[in-house]
Amino acid sequence: MGNLPLSDNCQQGIEECAVLVTKGSVMAQSRQVNDQEPTQAPSEERDHLGRLAGELSRYEVRAEVVEGSGLCLRVDNPESAHAVEDVICERREHDYAFIASFGVHLGNSGSLSLTAHKIAWLVGATKE
Repeated sequence: MGNLPLSDNCQQGIEECAVLVTKGSVMAQSRQVNDQEPTQAPSEERDHLGRLAGELSRYEVRAEVVEGSGLCLRVDNPESAHAVEDVICERREHDYAFIASFGVHLGNSGSLSLTAHKIAWLVGATKE
């Protein structure tokens, strides 16, 4: 089967698309077509990661919002070259969740102080 053109929105990455295979044909379908919640603007996640970075400033860690293969908050302990954690932000029904690189839920946007403390502990910047 040859390459079939996808919509301009899918090619540009404006919408998250799912490719469906039905009886040998391929079609692109937006998440919005299925009445699913549309993807949020990356700026919302960036804002929440920035607020979390602000909370982390109370600890002796470096925290920087980075865009590599995806948007995340990279937190590292300057006292240890190996104590680095990438935290992602995901939209949930009522708030935003912060997830460690290994999939553990660290907290949400309603509990920034507690979430920052957990991350500081995770990278060895606090003992408690």
